[in-house]
Amino acid sequence: MIDALLPTITLSTMVFVLAGVLVGFFIGALPGLDITTGVALLLPITYVIAAENALVFFAAVYCAGVFAGSITAILFNVPGTSESAMTAIEGSPFTRRGEPGLALGTAIVSSGLAGIGASVVLISIAPRLAQLALLIGPADYAALAILGLACVSAAFGQSILKGIAASLIGLFVGTIGIDRITSTSRFVWSDGLADGIDFVAAIIGLFGVASIMMNVIQGDDGPDATKVSLRRLGYPSMAQFFALRFALVRSWLIGVVLGILPGVGATSASFIAYSIQKQLDRRTNPHEEGTLEGIASAEAANNAAGVGALIPLLSLGIPGSATSAVILGAFAIHNLQPGPLLFIQRPDLVDTLLWSVLCANVMFVVLAFFFVRLLAQMVRLPYPLLATGILTISITGAIAVGGMDTLAAMFVFAAVGVVFQVLAVPTVPLILGMILGPIIEVSLRRALLMNDDNFGALISQPLTVILLLAALAVLLLPSVFGVLQSLRRRSQGTKAGPL
Repeated sequence: MIDALLPTITLSTMVFVLAGVLVGFFIGALPGLDITTGVALLLPITYVIAAENALVFFAAVYCAGVFAGSITAILFNVPGTSESAMTAIEGSPFTRRGEPGLALGTAIVSSGLAGIGASVVLISIAPRLAQLALLIGPADYAALAILGLACVSAAFGQSILKGIAASLIGLFVGTIGIDRITSTSRFVWSDGLADGIDFVAAIIGLFGVASIMMNVIQGDDGPDATKVSLRRLGYPSMAQFFALRFALVRSWLIGVVLGILPGVGATSASFIAYSIQKQLDRRTNPHEEGTLEGIASAEAANNAAGVGALIPLLSLGIPGSATSAVILGAFAIHNLQPGPLLFIQRPDLVDTLLWSVLCANVMFVVLAFFFVRLLAQMVRLPYPLLATGILTISITGAIAVGGMDTLAAMFVFAAVGVVFQVLAVPTVPLILGMILGPIIEVSLRRALLMNDDNFGALISQPLTVILLLAALAVLLLPSVFGVLQSLRRRSQGTKAGPL
């Protein structure tokens, strides 16, 4: 593989990598335009350029786009992509405190290092790692998704019951649309809902538009531009970076592993890694928002998963995420079929693509520092003007993605976001329920079909049992620890006695 590096670093290849990184920045940073949709809109250009250049371009767009959503997530609390939803929760408090630079620098470093590390894995052991996905059956997928929901439900909010309730609402929303097994309609009262609730509209509504509405209701003028020091925009110090080492490595591993699993995707990896970080956080207030550990966990996981999703795509021909499924269309346009035969028939193309992914991750780390400065200037705009611009872009993006039905869904979720904030119900479990709900349903039903509707056969599989027990432990342990702490305080109070 090392011998393939020099042929890859050509002027033509690097030009397309650079173009892809820049386009990925703009697509990912625009609220309402998901990276998957952006890549889909760019597919026609593959007809007019060579296969190598087209695939290199889309890989670079993908790598940069997954990160770029964190820019608007941190600056305006509006995730540019679904993968950056957790970054909005942890990053926007830094902007309100006048420290967007530290959050953005942490996001850049975390994303870049995780993407580079995942690229090394992709280059070195892609065929072997892809085979591991074959060992995981449908029941295991369902159990893994349930574990993800349990982690998020327990990690967010002050009440686990509220987290579970939000997850159940998300699971219900995930059932809207055409049944993937029987092709029957469920809760479809409009033609625009046949494919389900648009996830981008839900994300923008719950986080971006809901945040604007709450600011209007509370009379908040948003971040104080006078406190935002753009001169401090830079990378975290060595001491701060060293403190993030465990969160980065853990989230990178989670992202790579979940990225390899087809259908899980970078968004789920980001949610799960972030929720695990929140549970492992030993701060006095584990629900504190605005921590560098939270940003690092979310960004490392989603970028590692984004690259990891290319492993099953190239090795097995199975897309690991929605965006990699769109990239599969670029292969089809050039009459190429990714999979084991591609490594034999077109080793030059595979080598070029693999090394280009690494180059794209290195390049976006360097360019992100300058690109972020341009967008950061927008923080100094008056909040009414800024809010109007964000709302306009969100509305335009929603209409472009799915028309008036998607626009209506965005405002419905904005209203839900406001209600959830008033009632102190976490929104993250709802979002993850929408993501993992279809995975749980389809995987569980397929497993039942394979076992003649025998539930006993499902829970007899070792990995499935381990994952389900882990999910149960995640939900019960916080309550158990709470009871133990209460008993300990009562015991200490009893020993102290009355004064």
